[in-house]
Amino acid sequence: MNDTVRPSDADAVRAELRHLGKQTGFPVMFGGTIERGRLTLSGFIGTRSTILRNLVIDAQRGVGGRAIAEQHPVGVQDYSNSNLITHEYDFHIDTEGIESLLAVPVVVRGCTRGLLYGGLRANRPLADRATDLVVHGARKLAHEIEVRDEVDRRLAMLRADGAAHGPARDARFSDAIIESYLALRGIAERLDDDALGDEVQAVERRLRNLTLPNSGERITRLSRRELDVLAYVALGCRNAEIADQLSLTVQTVKSYMRNLMSKLEVRSRQEAVVEARRRGLLP
Repeated sequence: MNDTVRPSDADAVRAELRHLGKQTGFPVMFGGTIERGRLTLSGFIGTRSTILRNLVIDAQRGVGGRAIAEQHPVGVQDYSNSNLITHEYDFHIDTEGIESLLAVPVVVRGCTRGLLYGGLRANRPLADRATDLVVHGARKLAHEIEVRDEVDRRLAMLRADGAAHGPARDARFSDAIIESYLALRGIAERLDDDALGDEVQAVERRLRNLTLPNSGERITRLSRRELDVLAYVALGCRNAEIADQLSLTVQTVKSYMRNLMSKLEVRSRQEAVVEARRRGLLP
């Protein structure tokens, strides 16, 4: 996948850590992404030094390595003396003054893709609420990475089809483009990091621009929400389903439909999709 298209998963980890740092009460949090079974730490909240920066954690080693291998949360109190883990990283953890540590894996389709840590600078149990919040954050992050993987897969299909058959596209690949930019839009709207959200939205706009006409025909202007509604209509969704996807009321969806049908000068949903494709508003 072209790295200029897919936003960095490490950035997504950092965004989730910032979010969790405000919610959980953990004085120190860190994490990163995993490649070939090894974790590289790249996101940090509340650390006092740079000793953890870019540290590589191997599977089965320490709290994080055990969480990577077992694919479930691992927490230890009295870290330095725990017999539940190996102690290759004691110097790093002790330097940060961490005495109780939680590691939660980000598991995508059976593969550990990242890890989130929460640490206490006190020898006391990890609170259930804080643990649950980190587990929820890891699941949310896993879903986001899974969506990105699916977008990558569909774009690869489109490139392969274009190489094999030239510019012509059948309905499957038109749907793939639509689903891909809707998925990216959804990711952007959930991100707390404004800069990363802007980056994802830029990718979404580039996907949309693949469908713009190159002719001199006057371009019909549909609002962002009108385009979103129409994209879901093209995928065969009903008004109630569109409302659920876009967090709108059914009446609001109907209002968008009336407006966009008027702009396209059509009388039915199907005509709207056909005309929008003819004008290059949809793939």
